[in-house]
Amino acid sequence: MPIREITDPFRLEDIVPYFQPIVALRTDRVWRYECLARLIPEPEKVYLPNEFLYLVERHNYVQQLTETMFAQCSAFFANKNLNWNINLDMADVHNPALITFFSQHIDSYCDPTRICVEVSAQSAIHDLSQMNEFIKKVTPLGINVFVDKVGRVPGNIKRLLDLPIKGMKLDGGLLRHYHTTSAVQEYISYVCEQARDRDIAVVAEQVEDLEILEIVHQLPIDYAQGFVFSSPKPTLPD
Repeated sequence: MPIREITDPFRLEDIVPYFQPIVALRTDRVWRYECLARLIPEPEKVYLPNEFLYLVERHNYVQQLTETMFAQCSAFFANKNLNWNINLDMADVHNPALITFFSQHIDSYCDPTRICVEVSAQSAIHDLSQMNEFIKKVTPLGINVFVDKVGRVPGNIKRLLDLPIKGMKLDGGLLRHYHTTSAVQEYISYVCEQARDRDIAVVAEQVEDLEILEIVHQLPIDYAQGFVFSSPKPTLPD
């Protein structure tokens, strides 16, 4: 998808969450939702993160964006018996004020045991010690951690698996090469086996069509996410 140039005035309050289900494959029911940021400067104009995050960084709004997204999502799910995930970047992981914000916010607005935060595998591997410290600080609050985009870039997967995380998301690019690349088959088998031994949930992400879904069903993977189930939506189905 080509990246569009944003010509509308940029306002942080125009960034809102959309929700995409993560599905339990054995029951075909929603396990939890991932909350994904969308910039909507006016009706009928919806921008993806790769189209507007440069503006967030340019205006030094990274911390504010994380806080406003968390606040919006916790308010949205406050009276819903549902689990949800929200994305962080490495700037958030390095920000001690975010732990204070989480602590203050969850006491008033939400059940922290229903919340997981997601950090990319590339970011986590780049600074494993900081990632480990961050997990140690959020876990006592009741919040758990997922690592996503696993397998998108080379990295020490064993050290990643040794982090005290709740879940891992396998990058969709791996699955597209599963039947043609033996190294991918070995990698996925290793990740699934090690994750099972550590009680880490494995999610296949970017499952975009029935062909990929069929591959996922053949693997020891319990959860999946992607357009084959639903695109991200501004509301939940009734």
